[in-house]
Amino acid sequence: MEPKIPPEPPLTHLALYLDKLPPFIARKRVGYFTGGAVSPKKLANDDSRSKGPLVRQLIGDAVVYPTPFFLAYLESLGVRTIVVPRI
Repeated sequence: MEPKIPPEPPLTHLALYLDKLPPFIARKRVGYFTGGAVSPKKLANDDSRSKGPLVRQLIGDAVVYPTPFFLAYLESLGVRTIVVPRI
């Protein structure tokens, strides 16, 4: 029996990227999708400590994360938006 995937988490800071990203983010490509802010190794370590994204899936041997759950994980790491005022 397949486990039931929970509802998509609410997003605050990163919601605007949801429709711009693919439906899954592969662990080995997280560096690309985060501009290097999160590495595949950090993500694997967080997964092993149950601090990674709430949902992960295997496609063959590749670990992938549904994008809403990956973005919620990024938000849990702390996201601050800084808008530089123009003088």
